[in-house]
This record gives sequence, C-alpha cells and structure tokens, in this order.
Amino acid sequence: LGSSSSVPFTSIFSQLFMTVVVPLIIGQIVRRYIKDWLERKKPPFGAISSCVLLMIIYTTFCDTFANPNIDLDKFSLIIVVFIIFSVQMSFMFLTFLFSTRNNSTFTPADTVAIVFCSTHKSLTLGIPMLKIVFAGYEHLSLISVPLLIYHPAQILLGSLLVPTIKSWMVSRQK
Repeated sequence: LGSSSSVPFTSIFSQLFMTVVVPLIIGQIVRRYIKDWLERKKPPFGAISSCVLLMIIYTTFCDTFANPNIDLDKFSLIIVVFIIFSVQMSFMFLTFLFSTRNNSTFTPADTVAIVFCSTHKSLTLGIPMLKIVFAGYEHLSLISVPLLIYHPAQILLGSLLVPTIKSWMVSRQK
C-alpha cells in the first residue's frame, strides 16, 4: 500500500505483562498463603467479582457510546450484532460437533465444558488489551464495539442453550 508504521512491541508486551500476567502470578502466590483464612471467612468474592465485571462493562459502554467520534449508524450496529451472534453460534456448534464425534473420548460433561469455555471471551481481559495495543488511537471506541456485543451475546446464548444442553447431557449419561 506504500505506507509503513512502527509498532512498539516492547512497550505493548511489557504493559500486557504488567496488566495480565503479574496480577495472575501475585494472586496465585497470595492464594497459597491465605487459603485457610479465606476458607474460614468465606468472603463474598462471587458478588464482588460480578460487581467489578458489571462496572467494567458499564464504564466501557459509557466510554464507547459517549465518544463523539464513534460514527456508528444503527444499520451498521445491527449488522455487527447479527455477525457476532452468528459467529458465536457457529463456534458453539462447531465445538459441539468436534467434541461429540464418534472417535472422541470426551464425556458429555466434557462436551458441555468445551462448548461453553472454548468460545468464552471476556471484557475484563479484552478491553485492557485493546486499550494497551491501541493506546492513543482515536477510534478505540469503534474497535471495542464487537467485544462489547460479543460478551453479552455469549451470556445470552449460553443461558438460552442451558436447558437444551442439559437435557442432551442427561440423555447421554443414561
């Protein structure tokens, strides 16, 4: 195309390492030392985690759609929603097909875990990665729209598929 650009790989990888890997390592180390205390006290980490995730989603939605440069018309947004739902359903269907093949050694419970876990993408990791990789990019809000749609889509589709997959799993285990 006749144009070139430089990408600060060292900066990006160091920021990703500090944002993703270091907290994970610290959490695993701290967990070892306070595991007994946590089991006795049983803090409400599930509720805290849900609240933090909700705040991340809310602030990301606000940042994205409050940006005057987003320039996203309704038709384009509907097309993106349709594409993302189609991609999510396709991934779930393909993982189901591959994990239930005749020569597969997966149990029905394994298949359910594969279908739901292999297609899971989270805003809690995706948005910080986008902000690091595309730091200073004026259309960051536009880039984050697919992830903002994908995360709720996987929750919605997963909850809609639970009864069907549960009945399939129960019938297979008999």
